[in-house]
Amino acid sequence: MATQKKQKKAFTIIEFMLAMTFLAILLMGITTVTMRILDIYRKGLSIRAINATGRDILNDMTRTIGGSPIVEGINPSATIDNGIANVTRESIIAAYRKYYNEIAIKQNEKNVQAGGVFCTGSYSYVWNNAPVIEKVRKKEIEINNIFTIAGDYYKLARIPDVDRKACERVDATSNELKTKTIDWVDSKDVVSLISDDDADLALYDFVVLPATQNNITGQILYSGTFILGTMRGGVNVLSNGDFCTGADTMYSDEVESTNQEFNYCSVNKFNFAMRATGESSTADQYGER
Repeated sequence: MATQKKQKKAFTIIEFMLAMTFLAILLMGITTVTMRILDIYRKGLSIRAINATGRDILNDMTRTIGGSPIVEGINPSATIDNGIANVTRESIIAAYRKYYNEIAIKQNEKNVQAGGVFCTGSYSYVWNNAPVIEKVRKKEIEINNIFTIAGDYYKLARIPDVDRKACERVDATSNELKTKTIDWVDSKDVVSLISDDDADLALYDFVVLPATQNNITGQILYSGTFILGTMRGGVNVLSNGDFCTGADTMYSDEVESTNQEFNYCSVNKFNFAMRATGESSTADQYGER
């Protein structure tokens, strides 16, 4: 009696290829979903870091400005005796430069803020913006071409400065920088308000508007805005709406967005209005405080 050979069952080459294709598609889907989850997670961390840092800056400024002294002449129209008609544009600019000034650089034929100083009369804030920090990191410019405090540069720092010496770094008449070096402050007295952590945040703009002063109480109201964002991913604050333009198109007119290599972009704008109610340096003008 003839015995039948036992047939072994196995996948055909076509079935095997179909199975491998299905497995590859499944793995690609899992990888894509995982990458998207990581993308959302890291973007969330960036947004949270910006909001937390922005709040810390506002809280620090609120305390500093709230206790800063009243300074005569910070707003000429509030302190003159013969009426507002005697206030000139030059006197207003000169008064403005006593407590705020900025420097700019050219980026693609546009002027972009590179840094600035804000002097409250008790402490001063000194900052370097993202474009110049990026140039220093890439060794395109030397560190002595940006604001330095005690031999080092900061993204945003608060220093003791009752005489507003930081604002004297800029010539109020020509708006030209005399020197970017702040060498009278000890490094232990410098408070850095934007740290070099994983979020890698920096300022892109910081503007203090001309202050207003009550001509009876002497109280001063400072207001302004600042833009805080990530260094990674590229931020173009000059674009209309889409600030995330990719690292290679920073401050250009292109609006191509990229999230390659986990270079995430996040940016937020903060507004502030704060009142200085400290002691007057001249008691006869506004009375004892």
